[in-house]
Amino acid sequence: MKILVIGSKGFIGSACYSYFKSQPGHEVYGADVMVEYDDPNYFLIDATNADFKKVFSDHRFNWCINCAGAASVPESFNNPERDYLLNVHHLVSILNAIKESNSNCRLIQMSSAAVYGNPQVQPIKETHTLAPLSPYGIHKKQAEELCRLYHDHFGLSVHILRVFSAYGEGLKKQLFWDLYKKSQCQDNITLFGTGAETREFIHVTDIVKAMSLFIGANKPGFSITNIANNNTITIATAAETFLTYIGFAGALSFTGTNRVGDPLYWQADNSQLLSMGYQQKVSFDNGINNYCKWLKGKE
Repeated sequence: MKILVIGSKGFIGSACYSYFKSQPGHEVYGADVMVEYDDPNYFLIDATNADFKKVFSDHRFNWCINCAGAASVPESFNNPERDYLLNVHHLVSILNAIKESNSNCRLIQMSSAAVYGNPQVQPIKETHTLAPLSPYGIHKKQAEELCRLYHDHFGLSVHILRVFSAYGEGLKKQLFWDLYKKSQCQDNITLFGTGAETREFIHVTDIVKAMSLFIGANKPGFSITNIANNNTITIATAAETFLTYIGFAGALSFTGTNRVGDPLYWQADNSQLLSMGYQQKVSFDNGINNYCKWLKGKE
């Protein structure tokens, strides 16, 4: 398979690029707006229509995996224009480039459980009503709608992956990164919420293995799939586990008030993913332990 990974310098994108690069039978290319790799199969792009059109016209990709975009709820409130640019506007350039290349390139579009907002029914099925709580969630929902539109009107094959709470080596944002930074300079740590909120944490290597199921099946059409382990963990338990492995001896407390845009409870229905043959490889405990070892190695 000839595969293009867009956002190949980012957290999930870099893991995706490295994994498929290591697998026999794949010719893998990366594209990003960040630093240029010393790699002939890497494209430095500025995410314009012209850039993407050239890449897709010069190469007949079998698959494009779009891992690019912003992934922060607070930052999406602070700068919704930038969040829209990275999560929606650039996707239009990718969709147009695939459409105009007249190829059979299939797209894996990374989405987020943020599109669900505060679900009324748990576990959350892919058919659940979408009610995002933040500009980030809204823009991810808009991106999904664009993908469906291009499938319906132009025949593009798109598989949308609604990833729940991703973590692992390479992550430098969100809950665990915030805990790590605070643990380096504070004796006591305070987090938003009550600690009873739940999340579905999934290690980045399991996310990439889930992607590989779609590549392996190589099916056309349109689909939306939850990427999760159906294993809810409270924020308090997750934070305490992380702080234990990182060696923090101080106190952990909660404000009692949720941060704007954050959902309360997530429990994913991953039966659709399981039906494809997915099996969790990295337990939460082992994943956090390995992540903390990686963080300590950077000190």
